[in-house]
Amino acid sequence: MKYEMRGGNSSIHKGSFRLSKGLNLPVCLVYSNLTHYPMTCRTVSLSFLTVLLLSAATFAQQRKTFTGPITAPPKLTLPITPPDKTMVKTDWSFLPLGATHADQFVSDHPNTDGRGVIIFIFDTGVDPGIAGLQSTTEGKRKIIDVRDLSGTGDVSYVSAERVDDELRVSGKTVSRGMNAINAKSIDGRYYYGALDEKRFQSGLGDLNFNSSDTDVFGVLVFMDSTDHYAAYVDSDGDRDLANEHKVTNYREHYDTFAFHSTDSTVSSGKHLTGAVNIYPDRHIVSLYFDDGSHGSHVAGIASGHNIDDQTGFNGVAPGAQIVAVKFADNNAGGVTVSGSMQKAFQFAAETAKLQSKPVVVNMSFGIGNELEGQAAMDKWLDSLLAATPNLTVCVSGGNEGPGLSSIGLPGSSDRVIASGAALPADAARDLYDLYLTHPVIFDFSSRGGELAKPDIVSPGTAVSTVPDYIAGDRYNGTSMSSPYTTGCCALLLSAMTQTFPDWKINAFEIKRAMMLSADHLDGASPLDEGYGMIDVPAAFELLSRWHRMGYVPVPVEIGAGIPSQIKTGTAAYFRAGNFPEDGERESFSIQPEEQPGMGARQRAVGMEAYELVSDAAWMAPVQSSIYRRGEVPLHVDVRYNAKLLQKPGLYSGRIWAYEKGTLHTRGDARFELVNSVVIPHTFSDRNDYRVALTDMKLAPGSVDREFFAIPAGAKQVKINLSSRDPKGDCSVSLFDNAGQEISKLVLRSGSKRTSTLYFSGTQLTPGIWEADLTRTMSSEDEHDLSVDFSVDVQPLEMGNISTGIDSRGRAFVQTTIANPSLLNYHSEPSATIIGYERTIDTLITESDQFRLPFSENAGERGVLFDISLPAEDYDLFTDVACQVLRPDSSAEFNSAFDYRKKIVPILFQAEQSEDSSQTSSSKGNYTLFIRGGLALPDRAHPWHLHIVETRYAQHNTYLAPSPSELVLPPYQSQELEFLSSEKLPIAPAGYRLFGSMDLKKTDQDAIRIPIVW
Repeated sequence: MKYEMRGGNSSIHKGSFRLSKGLNLPVCLVYSNLTHYPMTCRTVSLSFLTVLLLSAATFAQQRKTFTGPITAPPKLTLPITPPDKTMVKTDWSFLPLGATHADQFVSDHPNTDGRGVIIFIFDTGVDPGIAGLQSTTEGKRKIIDVRDLSGTGDVSYVSAERVDDELRVSGKTVSRGMNAINAKSIDGRYYYGALDEKRFQSGLGDLNFNSSDTDVFGVLVFMDSTDHYAAYVDSDGDRDLANEHKVTNYREHYDTFAFHSTDSTVSSGKHLTGAVNIYPDRHIVSLYFDDGSHGSHVAGIASGHNIDDQTGFNGVAPGAQIVAVKFADNNAGGVTVSGSMQKAFQFAAETAKLQSKPVVVNMSFGIGNELEGQAAMDKWLDSLLAATPNLTVCVSGGNEGPGLSSIGLPGSSDRVIASGAALPADAARDLYDLYLTHPVIFDFSSRGGELAKPDIVSPGTAVSTVPDYIAGDRYNGTSMSSPYTTGCCALLLSAMTQTFPDWKINAFEIKRAMMLSADHLDGASPLDEGYGMIDVPAAFELLSRWHRMGYVPVPVEIGAGIPSQIKTGTAAYFRAGNFPEDGERESFSIQPEEQPGMGARQRAVGMEAYELVSDAAWMAPVQSSIYRRGEVPLHVDVRYNAKLLQKPGLYSGRIWAYEKGTLHTRGDARFELVNSVVIPHTFSDRNDYRVALTDMKLAPGSVDREFFAIPAGAKQVKINLSSRDPKGDCSVSLFDNAGQEISKLVLRSGSKRTSTLYFSGTQLTPGIWEADLTRTMSSEDEHDLSVDFSVDVQPLEMGNISTGIDSRGRAFVQTTIANPSLLNYHSEPSATIIGYERTIDTLITESDQFRLPFSENAGERGVLFDISLPAEDYDLFTDVACQVLRPDSSAEFNSAFDYRKKIVPILFQAEQSEDSSQTSSSKGNYTLFIRGGLALPDRAHPWHLHIVETRYAQHNTYLAPSPSELVLPPYQSQELEFLSSEKLPIAPAGYRLFGSMDLKKTDQDAIRIPIVW
């Protein structure tokens, strides 16, 4: 899922800019107002379709947005004698630097505030005109270069003719004011291009804030000196350059312009700062600007200085300088395009190699992982960083938590620093009016499982720099924790290069020191926090000790089998309770990289020996010590104590390896092996296929994980959550066997204190489900909440379903249903024809795009596209954008894939929704447009698309059941038949009728089985 950030003070964003899930909550940590619907919506009834088509896009994207109460601070009473101003220390908890002691570190070492370090921001762009991003603490220019690798600001220019004061193309006047600007081309040639605001109609739209989205911004390009080009941008769109100024490539003189309105009363004085890069060999001038806001906010967290012109309100590393790289198309929800991420990293790597300053990259971006650690970008990025050891890369871990094994791509890359998001106590107090005794991890923060991730956590909420068009400046998500981590890296790099001039920049050394010196958060497991909250002074102390010792840590490649996934990860992860027992063991392979300066003989026959220590009683290494000679891999076998793994829940711990002869302290560890075992609740006749957990105590900010083994024969799952307390919000998030969120159930204060969800049909997949119960925090209600939680499974066995149309043109359905349990079963059967569908399978070999024209047909209420890619093909991309375009190319639906599947609903003949992701439309022709952002576009990249196109009829056709009631005593079976009496809808050529068979107890309590004819 991508990390998309929108809004401000009214919401706590769970965003890396394309990994958010757009729901609101009363205060951080729990989501709300979720409209539930099947992940595959082909079996929905027509009445349900109306709800689905108005809300499905939001849920299908699985966005989570958080809203916290904003209350006025209490009035202050001044003391009789005002304190001496020199005695006042301002604590800017809005950007909580105290959580990692970064503020104290800079206070103690003012010259190590990031100065001498270059931070690359890969994002939506960074606005170079914002207060807080103008200068460093030394007065140097803050943003030293800008690039747009997304192509969204590219303007092609053509030859133009100057006629006195006018500029003409093919005899047509395109601009005036040539005499006023006195633009002189040394070769007598002039060029003209234009940026049409319509290009951004699915994004920001109005670039100059004049309440119109039809402006055209002309650009004059000419050679102003030998082999050097300059430009004038018609920044107000009035086709007159007289009031414009010359700009050149930004990195040369830091020239900028500003999109603005000629009428400031309309725009309220707002403007959008831009810059240019001119590429004469391609006849392109690239207009750079941040039309997404996310990148500007991120930049301020990492390195802002005097944010909002407030003295002392700084980002983590205010002395660092920034290179801002726009690699996302904000018109499609902030998605990367083919090659843009690769080019961005190559640019940063080249910069790291060509100059001596330390370089740190922040990329607050990611999508959902299908094959964790196996994606094309994961592998390529690991290879690049191995070849560029002085390039430090920080990425957001993702916002798909609190479910396990939810780290996003490319946070799953071994060599990057993947950050989880925490809420410090001071930020909770001052930003959300909450009382916390210690930091907690945001529940949206992605967790580890198959991979030993996240690496660390850092504050995931902040007030920061935003462009004029954004009213709110408080965001949250792992998008905010990653630039915070980036700033911490810049502080450490600044300190090490100044304190130890002979120190060789080493990205892994920085990462390793931050991990081993981090502070544990109460109640967090290694899968929640990685190694804990960054502690900047402690990390610097460890780095300094290593340097004085002459020790340089090296990366270690770790592999462990994952039986539940039949593959290898960087951690042992037994999700199904199927851990090795009865003398069996889990085996880790460990391959350390070559030590710097190692000679040929030492590589061949040198010895390494380690002692192994477990930090959990339920597991132990078989060997107490291991060694190797030469470069052969190490192997560690682990045994698990079944007697200590009886209670259902999550067990997670590490085995620590220490070099022989060294202290067994955390800072001296050479590598660690993460082990996690899930013990699920099970269902059988013994418990009447029901698990009830009573009087559970939910503490604010904590996550209570429960796991349930949903059997293969289950036809329905019922989830119930009820509160014993009259006040207090809580929720349960449900994750399927693959670790992807399938639904959420929320209880609110002031509403009924019990709620139920049902799952059946294509919603219900067997395996180990995870239920994460969380307690919403609020200033008025900070006590533990007592809740009851239950899961009921309905097992049924169903024979083959026979469908057809008899000689009289009547549709029929026949099947046999059996009850395999000791429970009596009773329901009312029904069957309905809802519409017709077709399946499209296609292979795309030479493109990153797919288009499918479609239109509304008579008698149809709507259409739904259920789109999927194979996991291996999905991992070829850094993004997959999905739009439904009107004839004028504006977007009726505008979203992107968060995982390999996407639901696209379009409602015909309905009023237009205000939310572009919740779609309705009038009659017309449309195009389903899918555009993939290939990670490595220069390599062969054939990819498959599987699309089920479902057309919903205006009226359903009902089939009469026989018998009308289904009564099944234990271990009994019954034949069921359904027959239509109405005229059937006619399916167009290539389509087939579809519908559902329902076994209904109540309106909510029904088992739904999809059927086709």
